[in-house]
Amino acid sequence: MGSFASRSHVCISSYANLEVNLMTPIPPELVLEILRYLTNEFRACCLVCRAWRRLAQPFVFSSLAVSLESHCRSWNRKFVTYPHLAGYVTRLDVWGAYSVEMDVVMSEEPLFLESAETLEFVRRLPNVKHLEMEDFYLPSKRAIEVLCHFTRLERLELYVVVVDQPEDLLDLMSHMVNLKDLRITGIEVKSPNKGLVGPALHNHVDTVPKRLRNLKLQDITKSLYIFSWLSGGAFDLDNLTDLTLTWEYFPTRHRHNEIQFPTTPQLSSYLDPFIKTTGTAIKHLRLEIEALDYDMNSYVNSMQAHFISTGALSGFTALETLDIDSINLYSKNDAAQLVDIERLLHGVTLTNLRKIRIAMGFILNTPDHLPSYKELPSWTSLDGLLGSPKFPSLQQLEMIIEVRSSHRNVVGWEGSDSDEEDAPDVDFHPPSVDDVVAMIAEKMPKLTGRGLLTFCPAVTRVS
Repeated sequence: MGSFASRSHVCISSYANLEVNLMTPIPPELVLEILRYLTNEFRACCLVCRAWRRLAQPFVFSSLAVSLESHCRSWNRKFVTYPHLAGYVTRLDVWGAYSVEMDVVMSEEPLFLESAETLEFVRRLPNVKHLEMEDFYLPSKRAIEVLCHFTRLERLELYVVVVDQPEDLLDLMSHMVNLKDLRITGIEVKSPNKGLVGPALHNHVDTVPKRLRNLKLQDITKSLYIFSWLSGGAFDLDNLTDLTLTWEYFPTRHRHNEIQFPTTPQLSSYLDPFIKTTGTAIKHLRLEIEALDYDMNSYVNSMQAHFISTGALSGFTALETLDIDSINLYSKNDAAQLVDIERLLHGVTLTNLRKIRIAMGFILNTPDHLPSYKELPSWTSLDGLLGSPKFPSLQQLEMIIEVRSSHRNVVGWEGSDSDEEDAPDVDFHPPSVDDVVAMIAEKMPKLTGRGLLTFCPAVTRVS
């Protein structure tokens, strides 16, 4: 029996050594990405396994998410037993239950930001530097005062956050003196005197203005007073170098009623002071433009139309890089919309612009599709425009190419969610990404000849 155990031990050890020798090292970045999906499991390990505590606790407890008072109560109990864990938390995500469509809080529980458990929870977190808030209506001073305990914030993300008065928004932000990165989607001030909201936000002066470096604004066509707030005394934007603007399409009618959108003079009254304040500092501008797969005549993109008609991009005099991408995660802007990009840059002079990056999608379902893209006059217009003295410092136009097709035999296709019977019966071999690249290079000879045109193919997908 002992001889068998000895031989087994030798075999197992040899096999283990062979596995170790043949094992490919896993990159640390991949290990960290895997760990992100196992956070809850590793948190449990950290509390019971001494070997894990010292190495893993700072990582797995660095980010928390709460949406109920019961969540806060549970964490408070853990922090009583393990008080050092609270010091590891640097990011906090809080989710409310406010529905902007129904204008109601979708929960029968008391607003958890106003509870004693939440206040205790927040007070236990001294090192939070990144706060994300989503779906909140903040009607009371008490809820806002709870959030004012985060005095070390460097990054704030607000997604659908509604307050009653301009003073509530100012109070919410007043203690965030270290804020460097601000991302806004769907902020609304419900004050009945909408015309007074912008001046109230703009005229407020903080003792220590927030010196932003990075700003992202999801389309705020319906809350233009945010521009007044940002260009006012609450912020110092001299160090703002990175700006992301998202432009969306909105329906022109709701049921049987037409929707009124801001006129060009109204947009200018808010946008011009903002661009004047930030234009000499911003070096990197990213435009995320919504891609439409339906009738564009029933929708309007007010922000894009305003920038095209006024040449507003000229105000960003320090701009070095310009990215134009799609807001849609799985659908890039169709290349037929290249005319909008050409119109956006037409009449604009950007002397410091070094690089433009444009992400474009090509739908190639029939033999006629690629020739139709080739006939677009915007290729020639854009080639001449970007090669002109209006862009004297341009060193690179990078095109991010995505090819979409309903056919399975696309060169470079990596997968599909469609059923086998949905595949077309036509024996058609759609053009590859390389074919699209060759077409663009042919249509833009000036930039190609100067070596300024580069390509980065995206994944080719079957729709």
